[in-house]
Amino acid sequence: MSKQVQLHNEVILFGRIMNLQKNIRCNNKKAIRVKLALPNDDNYDLNPNIAYIYVYDDGQIYNQLRINQAIGINGHIEFKWGQKIIVDVLSFIKEKETN
Repeated sequence: MSKQVQLHNEVILFGRIMNLQKNIRCNNKKAIRVKLALPNDDNYDLNPNIAYIYVYDDGQIYNQLRINQAIGINGHIEFKWGQKIIVDVLSFIKEKETN
């Protein structure tokens, strides 16, 4: 066991909301499935990477999420019944307004 690499399942992601899906069940709880576009670190002109994240729905968070909104999340990966990224902390990123 001492020679094995132990992996941590914590993730931090920053990206834009591409799609929302309400009334999803995740770990037998009500959740929102969010398709998140993550910028390509090597070249921002390339197509973004895509991640699906699950936000547990408290009845109010769905109304605050908008398509094309920039967010940051701190979450963890769960491997039971497939690999899923579960959001622990969701932060809305305020962007400079362009006119």
